Amino acid sequence: MKSTHSHIIQKAQDFARTVHERDASGHDWWHVQRVTRIARLLAYLEGANPYICELSAYLHDVADEKLNESKEAGYERVQQWLQQAGVEASDQETVLEIISTMSFSGGTGSAMRALEGQIVQDADRLDAIGTIGIARTFAYSGWKGQSMYDPFIPLREQMTREEYRNGKSTAINHFYEKLLKLKDKMNTESARLLADGKHQSLELFLQLFDKEWAMGNEAYLHESPIHRGNVSRVHIAFDDSTAGSLKMLLRSKPGEIVVTLHDDLMIGPLPKDHDFSRSFSTRNKWFGERYSIGHAEDRKLTMLQAAFAWLTWPQQLSEMPCLIWAGDSASEQLGLRRLLSLIPDHPNVILVNATSILHKQNPNIWYRGTFELALDKLQMVLETVEHVPLSPQDQAGYRVDWQRLVNDDGFLRVLQGEELRTVPESYYDADILQAAYRLEARHGFFKKSARIIGEVIGMGELTVSDSFIEYRVRHLIQEGALTYNGELTAMRNYSISLVDASTPEERWTHAQRLAKVVKLKSLMSEMMEIHFAERGLMEEIRQLNAVGLGLSVSSDLEAFTSSMQSQIDSLLSTYQQHQEQRVSFLGSMEKVLTQIDETAPKE
Repeated sequence: MKSTHSHIIQKAQDFARTVHERDASGHDWWHVQRVTRIARLLAYLEGANPYICELSAYLHDVADEKLNESKEAGYERVQQWLQQAGVEASDQETVLEIISTMSFSGGTGSAMRALEGQIVQDADRLDAIGTIGIARTFAYSGWKGQSMYDPFIPLREQMTREEYRNGKSTAINHFYEKLLKLKDKMNTESARLLADGKHQSLELFLQLFDKEWAMGNEAYLHESPIHRGNVSRVHIAFDDSTAGSLKMLLRSKPGEIVVTLHDDLMIGPLPKDHDFSRSFSTRNKWFGERYSIGHAEDRKLTMLQAAFAWLTWPQQLSEMPCLIWAGDSASEQLGLRRLLSLIPDHPNVILVNATSILHKQNPNIWYRGTFELALDKLQMVLETVEHVPLSPQDQAGYRVDWQRLVNDDGFLRVLQGEELRTVPESYYDADILQAAYRLEARHGFFKKSARIIGEVIGMGELTVSDSFIEYRVRHLIQEGALTYNGELTAMRNYSISLVDASTPEERWTHAQRLAKVVKLKSLMSEMMEIHFAERGLMEEIRQLNAVGLGLSVSSDLEAFTSSMQSQIDSLLSTYQQHQEQRVSFLGSMEKVLTQIDETAPKE
């Protein structure tokens, strides 16, 4: 850059600082500095004149009609400065053309001709989007006296320059009226690439704003900053995985939204919605007393968010067409029953049990819940299966069943066949002990608690949470059925092993007795596997002969084959006795287990 150019750039910098340093509209000195730096970098990348780019960037907002009495007054102000600063006439003309064409003007502005102008315009637009762009939007709206968001102020789709400058709008409306359009209006390839990430920041912010608006406004479905009363149907999911898949599936259907009502209703005291405050406190206390402290704050937050959802959504859903996704998992079926108890006699509610539909189509495949279904499976169920609204009688049946489960006053519920049942907290204890035995966490050998818990959930195809299984692991440790090393603060911090109770039988705890039963059952299972394997092997041996071995019968081999057959006969005879003893022993063990089950004290 020439020395005279450097001198002019310095003067432009000082002038711009003087003009903008007290600005509170988001067009302050720091904005000018960012735009200038981005323009300089883009000039190098795109092969433009960096001097013209820098000079125009420093001066681009001096003439902005938002900050002057009129567009003409701002233009004249810049023109006078260029003349006084000694800028060459041809450069003055280029700079003035760039500045006069910079404005978005409601999307009606003229196209920028010069590459340098395109670069400065791109730099200005890049600073209008992304995180800083979001901050500038609210600064400008406050400066102009506009509200943050008002659902009763409509979006302006088409605007004249005058309407864009002086019409009524809000900060959130500005995202849709201008900011979200800028990505596709970038002039240069470099700016388009940079705009992608910044554009995603705008979309994420609007999603988060919309989510918080939903929590704080009872008429969200009519006031949503994103949907603005254009919701035609609500899809209900009971877990985040299902909700995420449905949101992807419904991207092409803007009138349909997804609401997540997530709460682990399989476990703990059930919420009593007629006395929500007390039951929520009881439920929170129950988890606090039993669950590991490792993620206590996360658990409390999850419960709080779930409570907000259940307190705010049912009222809004009462008149809205709803499609409830509830598969064959206890958690989903419990959510279904609770929701229908809160929106009684809904005029248009559809139940979709996608796991049952897919299982009927292919009986060899069974899904644990809707959360396991891939996107294409959900789409097939949504688009090809006839969905019939639930009748008032069916809805009433689900409400009655929910009340039955609430009245059970239990702490664990499972799905057995098509029926939800309240079961003891110890329901999965035998599975835990069997997993420990199967993974050889015994005889002083320890396995990570997380490994055992994963085995229980994976092998048992359970939908119960790992936190509940981990609570039962710690209970079994306390009851003397398991021992551990490490710290019980979180499942990853300790390992476990089965123990043999040395106390007299009459003093065994329920857990210790269960451990003995699990050991016997596991031994029986292993012995039966050996039994069937040996039986097949002996049958193969029984059929051995010289021909079968590929040996030619001759005088030299007769003695060998005769001896071999004698050994086979002896082995088969011995095996027969051993087999009879084993079958007798297995029968005795089965009788012992039956007697233990009949005489064992209940927990």
